[in-house]
Amino acid sequence: MKNLLLLLLFFFALNSFSQDNTFIGKYEKSYIENNTIKTKIITNPLVNEGQNRMANEQNSFVTNSVNSSNVRWNFSEPTGIANDMSVSGNGTVGYCGWALNNKRVSAFGNDNNTPLWNYFTSTSGNRNYVASSDTGIVVVGAYRNIYLLDKNSNTPFFTFDLTTLPDTGTAGPVAITSNGDFIIASASRGDTSTILGFNKTSNVSVWKLRIPTSVYGVRISGNDSLAIINTYSYYWVVNTFTGAVRYSAAITDGTQMPQGISGNGNIIATMNYKGFLKVYQWSGTAYNLLWQYQEPPGTYYNWANCVDISYDGTNIALGTLIFVTSSSFDGRIRFFKVASGNTPQWSYTGMLDEVSNICFSKNGKILAATSWGDQGNTKNDLVVFKITQNSGSPIFSLNMPGSPYVCSLSNDGTTLIAGGKAVHARIMGSGGTLYNVYVDTAEVVNVGNINQNIPNEYKLSQNYPNPFNPSTLISYSLPKNGLVSLKVYDILGKEIATLVNENKNVGIYDVRFNADNLSGGVYFYRIMVNNFTETKKFILIK
Repeated sequence: MKNLLLLLLFFFALNSFSQDNTFIGKYEKSYIENNTIKTKIITNPLVNEGQNRMANEQNSFVTNSVNSSNVRWNFSEPTGIANDMSVSGNGTVGYCGWALNNKRVSAFGNDNNTPLWNYFTSTSGNRNYVASSDTGIVVVGAYRNIYLLDKNSNTPFFTFDLTTLPDTGTAGPVAITSNGDFIIASASRGDTSTILGFNKTSNVSVWKLRIPTSVYGVRISGNDSLAIINTYSYYWVVNTFTGAVRYSAAITDGTQMPQGISGNGNIIATMNYKGFLKVYQWSGTAYNLLWQYQEPPGTYYNWANCVDISYDGTNIALGTLIFVTSSSFDGRIRFFKVASGNTPQWSYTGMLDEVSNICFSKNGKILAATSWGDQGNTKNDLVVFKITQNSGSPIFSLNMPGSPYVCSLSNDGTTLIAGGKAVHARIMGSGGTLYNVYVDTAEVVNVGNINQNIPNEYKLSQNYPNPFNPSTLISYSLPKNGLVSLKVYDILGKEIATLVNENKNVGIYDVRFNADNLSGGVYFYRIMVNNFTETKKFILIK
C-alpha cells in the first residue's frame, strides 16, 4: 500500500504541470502500468494568427556511412530512459543518466557495452543530469544530491546535499570544467533556484547565485572562463570561478533547452518558441545583437529547439521543430557562419520530428544531431556531418529504435554517444537505448566539390589536445600532391615514430598519435612534403 501511494504521488507530480493548457512548450505525461511508470511527450504549439503555412522543403536522407565510421556497440535498457549523457573530452569513457525507472548513472568504455560501473540514485528523483571533463571525471545531479565520480569507481569522491540549502530544490543541469577541477550545479525550483560553484576538493560552495524559476540550461565555455545559465525566459552569463554576473537579459517567448556559448564566451546564441535564433557578440560591456534568424512560421510558430556554437565561435548549428499541423511534425538542421549573417550555409531537412540535440566536437570538425524521428521509425534519426565539407550531406547516419534524446562528442570528434527512449517520445512506453559510434574524421577530397576542398597553403596544425594523454590528433593541409613524411622525435632529436610516409593527394588530413608506450615529457613532430617543412612541439602528460 505504501509503495502504491508513493507511485501515485510521483505520478501526480509529473502531471501537475501539464494542467495548464496555455503553456507553450513540452512536458511529460505519465501513467503507471504493472508498477512501471511510462511516459510520452506532449507539445503545445503557439498559433501564428493570420499567416499562411510555408511550403514543404525537399527531404533528403542518407542511410549509410560514406567513410569508415561505424557503430562500436549498442546497449538496451528495459525500463529506464537515456535522458542525459556525456562523453569525456579524451573520448575514453561515456556516461549515461538513466531516468524514469531503474534510475542510475552508468559508465561505459569504447570496447563493449558492459558498463564499467553503475551508480544507483534515489528512486524519488526523475532525471540524472551528467557532464564530464576531458579526463573522465563526471558530475551528476540526482534528486537532492550533487556527486563527483571518475571512470574507475562508482564511489563518489564528492557529495553535496541540496537539503542543506534554505530552499532545497531538485538537482537540475550541471557542468564541469575541462580539467574536472570546478563544477557548476543547480538546485532547481519553480519559484527561485540556486546556482552553485564548487571546487572538486570541497563541498563548501565557492559562490551561489539565486535566480527566478526553474533552470533549463548550464553550459561552461570551452576555455572554462564563463558559463551561460538559463531559465524559460531569462539567461545569465557568469564568471565560472566567481559567479560574478557578466551580463543578463530576457529570452522572449520561452525556451526549455540550454543556450549556446563559444569557446571564449564572446559569442552567445539564444532561441525561443517562435523559431528565433539570436546571435550576440561581447563588446566589452554588453552582448550586442549581430543578427537573428527565424524558422519560417506556418499555421503555428515553429520552434528553435536546440543550438550549439563551435569552439572558435565561427559556426552555429540550430535544430528545429516544425509543426506541419498541431499533431504532425518535421525537423530541420540549419548551419550558419557567424560572419555571414542569418542565411544558412546549408540545411538538412526531413528529420520528421523535433531535432532533440545538436553538438560540435571541440575541435570544430564534426557536428552531430539527433531527432525524435517518425513514429513509424522508418528514417534515420542520428546524423553526423563533417564541417570542412560545408554541405548538408551526412558522413554517417543511423536509424535508432524509438527516439534519441541526446548526443555527445569527444573533443576530436572520433567518439560519439547517443541515446534516448526505446519507443517514440510521443507514444506511451519506457525502456532506453544507448549507442557508441566511432566517427572517421579523416579528410577526403570530394571530386564534385574539389574547388572548396583544396587548401590554399601547406599547413601543419597544432595537435589537439595539447598537452595530451595518451593520444592526440595532428592535422595537416596539402595544396598539391606529394610524398608526405610525418615523424615524431624526442627532445634529443631521436626519431620515435613515423606517422605518415606515403604519397598523398591534395586535401586536409588527420593523423592520430598514441603515446601509450612513452614516458611523459616534451616531444616534436615534423612534416616534410615537396619543399615544405615544419616542426611543432607537443607535451605528453603521464
